[in-house]
Amino acid sequence: MPELPEVEQVKKTLAPHVVGKTIKVVDVRLPRLIQYPSAEIFAQRLVDQKIESIERKGKYLRLNFGQNLYLLVHLRMTGALLAVNKAEEEPAYAKIKFELTGDEDLWFTDIRTFGTLYLIDNEDKSIEGYASLGPEPLSNELTIDYLEPICKKKSAAIKGVILDQKVIAGLGNIYADEALFLAGILPQRPANLLSKEEIVKLIKAINHVIAQGIKNHGTTFRNYQDADGNKGDNVKYLFVYGRKGEKCKVCGQELCGLKVAGRSSTYCAKCQR
Repeated sequence: MPELPEVEQVKKTLAPHVVGKTIKVVDVRLPRLIQYPSAEIFAQRLVDQKIESIERKGKYLRLNFGQNLYLLVHLRMTGALLAVNKAEEEPAYAKIKFELTGDEDLWFTDIRTFGTLYLIDNEDKSIEGYASLGPEPLSNELTIDYLEPICKKKSAAIKGVILDQKVIAGLGNIYADEALFLAGILPQRPANLLSKEEIVKLIKAINHVIAQGIKNHGTTFRNYQDADGNKGDNVKYLFVYGRKGEKCKVCGQELCGLKVAGRSSTYCAKCQR
């Protein structure tokens, strides 16, 4: 699933193609992707709307149309927003077409069709997963004063705690594994047993891996691509994620794997404690 760095890369690459363009026609080919309102109202309401800006919050993209109208998009596992020249063939797995003014159209593609879209008007609809997002990595809000009290109240595995979008927005399985490795903390450690010093290290590690992911245009294993159809380069910089059974790049010991908070996790039993 695309995480904060991947969604940030989509935002950066999409903006030059669509900001300032007006939607002429919306063709919804898989109505169940539209979570609110109905697919029919969604398509009708977007006609003649001008895309004024694009924002990202956590793993959500927000396309703003003015007058308090905006489109929320969550890519989920395999969703993608692609800008494609009108003269080219439509992209594979195309599910929604936004015909725009100018030479390009905007497409939402999705292989596994888990993506979700919401068209929100006048703040009359609260999207729970969006409204309840916690502070993001690299923000001034993600501090030891914020995270330590949360950890001290939870006996659950630390990985599960930091994957909770209400605790930290935008962090997912890839960057959680990487941050825990850099901080030297086992993913299954109970959160309330971490020392203050370990939580400080963890915050620094989270910020580091997210910044690195953004710098390297995201992490691509299979399906992730940005709005230009390009893949991310961050996979070559990963220490543990997806490397179960391989040698640790730091100590040379074989990396271990287990399920933590329902997610596959990879770690080094020697470097992490």
